[in-house]
Amino acid sequence: MFTVFSLHVMQMEFSFGPKGWVPAEQLQEKSTDECVYALGLHAPGFFDKVLNVNKCLLQSDSANEKSGNESRATWRRTAIVEDYGVQEGRRKHHNVLEKENENMHEFSQLCKNAGGIQSWGFLRGMCNSHTGFLKHLMLRSGRNVETGLPELTVNFVTSSDNPECLRPLVEKIATIPEVVSIVNNVNTSIGYTSVGEKEYTLYGKSTIIEILRGLTFQISANSFFQTNTRQGDVLYKLIEDCAFLKGDGSEIVLDLFCGTGTIGLALAKRVKPVYGFEVVAQAVSDARQNATLNFINNATFIEGDLNKIGSAFANNLPKPDIVITDPNRPVMHIKLIKFLLRLRASRIIYVSCNPATCARDLNYLCCGVPEQNIEGRYRLSSLQPVDMFPHTPHIECVCSLELR
Repeated sequence: MFTVFSLHVMQMEFSFGPKGWVPAEQLQEKSTDECVYALGLHAPGFFDKVLNVNKCLLQSDSANEKSGNESRATWRRTAIVEDYGVQEGRRKHHNVLEKENENMHEFSQLCKNAGGIQSWGFLRGMCNSHTGFLKHLMLRSGRNVETGLPELTVNFVTSSDNPECLRPLVEKIATIPEVVSIVNNVNTSIGYTSVGEKEYTLYGKSTIIEILRGLTFQISANSFFQTNTRQGDVLYKLIEDCAFLKGDGSEIVLDLFCGTGTIGLALAKRVKPVYGFEVVAQAVSDARQNATLNFINNATFIEGDLNKIGSAFANNLPKPDIVITDPNRPVMHIKLIKFLLRLRASRIIYVSCNPATCARDLNYLCCGVPEQNIEGRYRLSSLQPVDMFPHTPHIECVCSLELR
């Protein structure tokens, strides 16, 4: 049985592109959008094709109608096309990019002359040549704890650190009342990841606030948090139910891939201690701050890569009664599988956004890996999908395993 609610996602990620992609069936249609530059979503199966998105039906009204549209409108102004022509504009931009270190003044001035943003069509660059500046625009929605009004974080992911180029857009977007945070994540890799190696706060505060399961969570740009908070509440309630807590506050919980601590903190007031592990340093910092915000003093959060654990992992911690693991889309490392089988916690709650990798890990935990002489020790007692992303094929699964 699937649980479905109307959806306003907390976070949406859009990509910049040098030219908008148009579906084949729309090629003959007349359009006011010349598709010179693109800001939207990738076409399925293509890393270099971006479909312009003028209105995202998944976002909140504040994110969609204000900061998102303002970013699109400002960035897509056609002054650069009128002044230079499309091809000349792209050629000039490409040349400026190549000599960026030699003449940053010309680069910044070009942005200003074009109204700040419209010249950025080139900045996403040519995908195959790995040139360009702008990579992603991320919009994250929260709410003011005191007033209940929406708050927005605008996050520009760029290939280099150049705040002067971002300044015109920052000044424009900062005038929107709902925008309380504008940050810049710098990612120099050629991949499409949106997590920056460095993060700079360009305006306002570095975090926003969201409320889930009656708790207040402080969330930074790089920290994982459920994008659909209404369904997130349903998901976490289901996890609590699957834990079958005794109610006497005696159980010990190990929370793997804990992110900002949402699941562990939701259980903390009903258990003894909670120990959370997470690889993202900022998320660990947020988790600790979230514990303080909610007056929770029995939760400990530790930074560490669970895909690189050694034989002594968690030896200094008491044996948990309940393990919660919420890995990202790839499977858990076999070292972590072996650790869980040796640990023999009474119950494992496996939360997954990828049914295929979830099935592999559940098979290892229940049936073992005969070719490696690994014996399974658990029985799958329940599995409940939650529709976190309506109108898409993506689901979240909550799996409850009991020690045999």
